[in-house]
Amino acid sequence: MSKLKRILLIVTSMMLLICNTGCWNYFEIDDMSIVAGVAIDKGKKDGQLLVTTEIVDTKEGMKSSQAGFKMITLAGETMFDIVRGMISITGKKLFWSHSKAIILSEEIAREGVTKVIDWYNRDTETRSDVYIFVAKEKSAQEIISLSSSTESIMSYALAQQMRTEKNVSTAPVVEIWDFIDKLEASGEYAIAPLIYVHEQNKTKNARVSGTAIFRMDKMIGMISGEETKYMLFANNQIQGGVLIVKDESGEPAFSLEILSNRTKIKPVWINGKLQIKLNTLTHAGLDEVKSSGEFNNLDSKKTIERWAEKELEEQILSVIHKVQKDYQADIFGFGELLHEKMPRTWEKIEKNWGEEFSNVEIVVNSKVIIESSAQTSRSIKIHQK
Repeated sequence: MSKLKRILLIVTSMMLLICNTGCWNYFEIDDMSIVAGVAIDKGKKDGQLLVTTEIVDTKEGMKSSQAGFKMITLAGETMFDIVRGMISITGKKLFWSHSKAIILSEEIAREGVTKVIDWYNRDTETRSDVYIFVAKEKSAQEIISLSSSTESIMSYALAQQMRTEKNVSTAPVVEIWDFIDKLEASGEYAIAPLIYVHEQNKTKNARVSGTAIFRMDKMIGMISGEETKYMLFANNQIQGGVLIVKDESGEPAFSLEILSNRTKIKPVWINGKLQIKLNTLTHAGLDEVKSSGEFNNLDSKKTIERWAEKELEEQILSVIHKVQKDYQADIFGFGELLHEKMPRTWEKIEKNWGEEFSNVEIVVNSKVIIESSAQTSRSIKIHQK
């Protein structure tokens, strides 16, 4: 049985179980449309929203080995108005508890997201573990509509991508509950992964890379996938991925697999100035050597570790300085740490934290330990013939 069929069977069984137990919220499965995900864009008219929902086609999915889905698009003044209007199109009530993705267009994100996610947060049938994305394409609809070319339920495919994103670490994994918490929290700024259409060999797929940065509920900028990796180091959220290490000439020479990392952050006062100290401890494996030299002894290993530490320190500082200068948005959680560790200091600077954050001194010290190496202890040597 295919994975999709198993999912549909479980969903159907749960619904039938609820019905058979005589629950007050009784419903017939034939009267429900299961929403996998939703894309939200600006409508053609001023003030309008354009919403595209991806609906799981349970009947078609059970008959075929391919995923069954339908797309419904409707414009309206409010999310609630649009969702209710979709009932007249489907002839069924929309069932939201199995939705996995909310994709916002960049236009919506920059204008303010409260008007489109407040409804989702209030609805009693929605779940808080849905993933949120910001589209780098012209529209969010373009992303969710990739279902037609990939022949899969795009929202569920995106959820699977986010579950394995820790192996890549080029985008933050953000569920809507966490996104809303950061919108509401003092001293914290919300972030969301960026998503775009990747085309290769005439095949289009959705790819997640980079981070959208929010102040209040408005997107104010973005950082790349590579910069996001070092943001995750600073946030103590890195779980995997690859660390490219340059040699003394500045050329990429080694690839380290990140096995584990721990970042400790400590705010301190130095000569009357606030300073944030970051200490990272990274365990890694040497997976690729682009140099023709020998790296099978202790001294060579320590040299690579030293180069990796230097690279890590520089890249973490680079992304922090960029966010300080360009956005004045504390996406690293330093303000929350100050609130916890230095409550009196935080009371004095909380209202002006954006400005204070942009000027605070950052010190990074990294330690890299190579625990394992590639299967061969030496690089491949090519002899002239």
